[in-house]
Amino acid sequence: MKFSHYELYDLINRPGPLWLAKADLSDANLRSVVLRRAVLNGVNLNKAVLSNADLSEADLSEANLSEGILTEINLSKSIMFKADLSGANLGGANLSEANLGSVKLSHSNMTDANLRDANLGGAKLVRVNLNNANLQGANFGGADLTEARLAEVNMRDAKCVKTNLSGASLINSNLRDADLSRAVLLGANLIKSHLNGADLTEANLSNATLNEADLSHANLGRADLRGTSFFNANLCDANLSGANLSGANFKDAKYNASTTWTEGFDPIAAEAILVS
Repeated sequence: MKFSHYELYDLINRPGPLWLAKADLSDANLRSVVLRRAVLNGVNLNKAVLSNADLSEADLSEANLSEGILTEINLSKSIMFKADLSGANLGGANLSEANLGSVKLSHSNMTDANLRDANLGGAKLVRVNLNNANLQGANFGGADLTEARLAEVNMRDAKCVKTNLSGASLINSNLRDADLSRAVLLGANLIKSHLNGADLTEANLSNATLNEADLSHANLGRADLRGTSFFNANLCDANLSGANLSGANFKDAKYNASTTWTEGFDPIAAEAILVS
């Protein structure tokens, strides 16, 4: 059902929570509207303007928000399972603790967004722009972030088990204590990233760049590190046992007596530097 401008104005000014399941609100101007706890599952908000709106705790499961303008929107604790936000502008949006499981976010802009403790398990985020976003504690298990832009993000304690980050840019990002076990980071750019205490067991980091990265206390056991560059990286107290180090670059990488290497690997011959 498509609403006229006057019908829509009447609806959104009624006492909430509002029930608009499967309604057609495409192209609607809902800037700064308050729809807290509204039932909007399956609603069509394609190309709608929702800047500065409050949809916290709303049910937007399977909703279509593709190509929408959602800058500075409040979607905290909302349910957006299987929603389509492809190509949407979510710059500065608040999605903390939101359920974004299996959501479509490919090619969307999420710079400076807050996704702390959000669930994005199985989500599709191909080429999404998440630069400077807060992703602390977020769940990206099984998500596809191929070629995503993640420069200077906070991903501390993030859960990225089996996440696809191939070709992603994570320059100068905070991944302390993140779980990246069995993640795919083929050709990813992690220059100057902070991976202290991160779990990268069985991860695929072949041809990735970790120059000047901090991997102290990181677990890289059984990881695929073929062709990976660790130039001037910090590997003190790191575990690389069982990892495939074929063609990896360890020139000027720092390690200590507690660093564990794959059996038979000679860090001195690889031009790594032993520090006390």
